[in-house]
Amino acid sequence: MKLPLRTSVLAVLAAAAQWVDAVPSIPHELNEREIARISQLPRHERVKLAERILEIRTAYEYEKQLAARQDALEKRASPSGSYAPANMPCPNTTSQQGPGFIRNARTKQLNADEANYISRRRTQSQQAWQEWLSAAKLDSVLPGGASNYTSSSDRLPRLAFALSGGGLRAMLVGSGTLQGFDGRNATANQRGTGGLLQLAEYVAGLSGGSWATASLAMNNWATTQSLKDDVWNLESNLVVPEDGKVSFYASIVAAVAGKRTEGYQTSLTDYFGLSIADKILNGSTYGNKFSVEWSDVKNTSSFTSASMPFPIIIADEREPGELIIPRNTTLWEFSPYEFGSWNPNVSSFIPIEILGSSLNNGSSVLPGGECVGGYQTVAWVTGTSATLFSGLYLSLVSSSSDSVIVNALKEIAQAVSNEQNDVSTVPNPFYNYEGEGDQTLEVTKLMNITLVDGGLDNENVPLWPLVEPARGLDAIIAIDSSADITNWPNGSALYQTSLRAQYPTYSQYAFPVVPDTNTIVNRGLNTRPVFYGCNANVNVTNADTAFNGSKTPIVIYMPSYPYSALANTSTFKLDYSDSEAQGVIDNSVDVASLGGADSQWATCLGCALAQRGFERSNTPRPEVCDQCMKKWCWDGITNTTTPSYSYSPAIGVPQFVTSNGSLQATPPYTGGNGTNSQAGDASSQSAAKNAAAVQSPALAIAIAAAAALALPLTLL
Repeated sequence: MKLPLRTSVLAVLAAAAQWVDAVPSIPHELNEREIARISQLPRHERVKLAERILEIRTAYEYEKQLAARQDALEKRASPSGSYAPANMPCPNTTSQQGPGFIRNARTKQLNADEANYISRRRTQSQQAWQEWLSAAKLDSVLPGGASNYTSSSDRLPRLAFALSGGGLRAMLVGSGTLQGFDGRNATANQRGTGGLLQLAEYVAGLSGGSWATASLAMNNWATTQSLKDDVWNLESNLVVPEDGKVSFYASIVAAVAGKRTEGYQTSLTDYFGLSIADKILNGSTYGNKFSVEWSDVKNTSSFTSASMPFPIIIADEREPGELIIPRNTTLWEFSPYEFGSWNPNVSSFIPIEILGSSLNNGSSVLPGGECVGGYQTVAWVTGTSATLFSGLYLSLVSSSSDSVIVNALKEIAQAVSNEQNDVSTVPNPFYNYEGEGDQTLEVTKLMNITLVDGGLDNENVPLWPLVEPARGLDAIIAIDSSADITNWPNGSALYQTSLRAQYPTYSQYAFPVVPDTNTIVNRGLNTRPVFYGCNANVNVTNADTAFNGSKTPIVIYMPSYPYSALANTSTFKLDYSDSEAQGVIDNSVDVASLGGADSQWATCLGCALAQRGFERSNTPRPEVCDQCMKKWCWDGITNTTTPSYSYSPAIGVPQFVTSNGSLQATPPYTGGNGTNSQAGDASSQSAAKNAAAVQSPALAIAIAAAAALALPLTLL
């Protein structure tokens, strides 16, 4: 039944009290007449009404979730059947583990399951590599032809993709650029880049890039286009949907309450992560999206057949008492099999299914041989990798604006940070771990691990886990949608990663030298693809000290650029019209394929991918590849002067491409700020205000309920 509105909120609440036994009849939305009547109430009565409606609906949703835990569980679901973790029997340990469930990784060995997956994928790719290299016009220049060259798996390129952070913009740019390498996309195939996605061994994402990674992986490696058309519903705001229903907000509040009731710490990340999961998962496949675990990707047919790249999601650690994340912070991995870190201060992993368990030197402290399951839901993992509001705080504290909205956001963000509520906390599975030999592991002293957005160390492209010597990669296609200058990337993500490699702690990691951001902008290196690390012994940090003589992968840097559309929307833009989303995706296909403007691009890309294989097999590099590498590899020249004008690229093919590599400079000044973010920033302020307010209980409930009742926020 519809809500019987009165001019007095007391009468409304009295009527509402009668609905508790029949909560399903509480309205999911109101008509225009009812909204108009509510808008006439005094402000305090509107807020009180909104709070009460959401309170009643939340109670109903909470009871539904409790009841679901008693029902037969879905194939892909938390052991509790809900968002809340629950106790479960501990899995058996493996020969790689010890003590208990801990796998020590100081010897740079992969988890056996991951190694088996990559081996299967590599074996399956031999024929496809032959076909792709032939299509890239390399058949005639490879010794014995592409068929002979690819007959040895040791010569096959070992490729990964890395997707940067940047909110929904990064999700669209990252997945859109992948579409430009997807053999299922006609444009990509016509331009010669299609098929590489099917050949990649890994894909890693952080923050918004983790949403793309998770959405592709959890939806059985669907195409980007099908996800955009059938799953994402980007026209509905990520945090405050215009089509919001009371049940949507109530279910999120109830889910977090259920987790808290079980004794687990909760934060803003839980609320935001549940909103992400609702957006990126296909409800017809999963039913209860909130209970789906990241490790459930192993149940998809694309994973069981090893026909998708091995997916990894990244988060940063924030030490107790820190607010600014240091460059050498510990990076944590969520893979389908494990959670842990290769960082020397950890060098350990556990089965991801038992993340959330309290372990002491690797053994569960729970009685009866039980562990905790259901902690690593897709919602929590993707929310953890994208705790955007720590970044919101960083941007706000440096703002000189006296805008009422900005000042209010500063206060909210400061309060959230002061309460340490802008992070994800998980029981430390390595507590009291004794390590092996002379290992001294700092992490063993912590009761909990505190995780934040994977890009808050300014390494906004997840390269480091892919540089890991254990993975032995030849090339990484680094897709960068960072908002560095006028919401376009300036190469800072790569530069910061190159600085990490200079720490003595990481002397076993070879990584290319990357120029400073002034050089990158002045020479137009953020307008088009650039190959870094082409010569494994020149302009490479730790080339002589890398683990077991390993070489740096060639980093193929692919920054977002406006080939056909302005794709530099705000990180905090939380909704996209259908045409906006399609424009960003189509532009990103152009980024991958250079808009079809260079007929030799696939050939040169193939040369970069094959370079390390040439070196391993002592195969002379073909002359055409010499020409390609000369054109696309960074030449080592720097220009560190401050750019003389704002970066504002016009829509069109980069001048480096149109000049066949002769022009290396900042794009001509267009007279504007080079963005389409005027509207995006305006809407972003509203969206960020709504999302940050989740941690201010009274205001949060009022805002959420107001959206659920389709009330304009200005009424509050």
